[in-house]
Amino acid sequence: MSKNLVYHFNTASHLEVQNNNNGDWVQVTCVTFRSYAGNRRAGGQVYEGPIFYRDTNFLYEGPLTGYCAQLEEDKDTSSFKKVRKNSRFAYSNEWA
Repeated sequence: MSKNLVYHFNTASHLEVQNNNNGDWVQVTCVTFRSYAGNRRAGGQVYEGPIFYRDTNFLYEGPLTGYCAQLEEDKDTSSFKKVRKNSRFAYSNEWA
């Protein structure tokens, strides 16, 4: 678990994710927002930034599931992209 998490959005914004079950928008913390693999809004605007595995700076590049991306404890992370604040990637899971 990293204490220096990277945020590519304003953490003071009104952060919301779309509930996978009923489609309602739910306010969440910045930690949940950055790892939610689904529709997200920051300050009422659609957010299409990177998704990270929860509590890490490892980029999640899997399918949009409507749940928070979690790493399994015994998962080998050597092939994962680790993101720094100034990193630039093409986020294949969100941008065409």
